[in-house]
Amino acid sequence: MPKIICHMIASVDGRLYPDRWTPGPENADISASYESAADSFNAAGWIVGRTTMAEYAASISEKAPAALRSDGKVPEVFVGDRQDRPLAIVFDPKGKLHYEESGLPTGEHLVAVLSPKVCEAYLEELRQVGVSCVFEDEQHPIAGALQQIEKTFNAPVLLLEGGGIINGAFLKAGLIDELSFLIYPAIDGLAGVSSIVSWPGKEGEKPADGQKLEFISSTTLAGGIVWLRYAVTKA
Repeated sequence: MPKIICHMIASVDGRLYPDRWTPGPENADISASYESAADSFNAAGWIVGRTTMAEYAASISEKAPAALRSDGKVPEVFVGDRQDRPLAIVFDPKGKLHYEESGLPTGEHLVAVLSPKVCEAYLEELRQVGVSCVFEDEQHPIAGALQQIEKTFNAPVLLLEGGGIINGAFLKAGLIDELSFLIYPAIDGLAGVSSIVSWPGKEGEKPADGQKLEFISSTTLAGGIVWLRYAVTKA
């Protein structure tokens, strides 16, 4: 199983949309600070959810879910045109995303994590473009996919970079090994805006139950951005 580091930047109230934040100091560079911290982990790539990936590039579009398989066969992992690029992994179990190329403008190779029930026609579409495909496990969807990714791509460390729903799913499954949060000196303030972790559970549910945080480090970056790191361990 790869080590999963949930790496995010948020306002002081934990919200994720910088265009909603109050102005920060001129020398607090969001992108530079975030990417510099991310690079320090030497990860094989990063993970996001479907909604985040759909907004990442003009070459990616979101449509209706793919049809389901009728033959009952379990599809095989497909390795596309990686070219030694870092991985951009998207959890899209229903097969809603469509791609025009195998990579992103920022240079990463796309890997789609899908349900094994998606139809062959959708998988063939991804193969033709060169997008790699791995599949969720019926009993342990996320863990099964991560095991395939580590084995197939030699990926001992991966960054989990949101949004809040997929971060919550990993937390609920007990699959986050470390939290790496950059707190930007600004505030959003509105209830209901997506936050670092947003598990859509039932009232009273505790997705972090049985886990606790152990302090690793805190670093103050340019402009007052604070970088906090915690190990996630069993309580």
